Amino acid sequence: MQPDWMNEEDSRAEKLAKTDKTANDAAPKLKRVDRAPERQQKAFYIQPKYAEAFEDLAFKQKKAKGKKAPDLAEEAIKMLLDHYGENTTKL
Repeated sequence: MQPDWMNEEDSRAEKLAKTDKTANDAAPKLKRVDRAPERQQKAFYIQPKYAEAFEDLAFKQKKAKGKKAPDLAEEAIKMLLDHYGENTTKL
């Protein structure tokens, strides 16, 4: 059980958070950082020609400010799962 003043402060803070304002507009604002999802390494072996082609694609995407290699690999795995009829609704 919180005291009344804490409940008031919590509700005030929630209202300010929804409007993206602060009690002191001159104070610096913290920016929320969107981070990539947690990932884990999976070791598998592929032929050198596939590895080179993937590295070339990842490099081109990096130069074009596109997707990064982990995102490209996840997209490829999702396409593979879809192709074989696996459930991908939770991905």
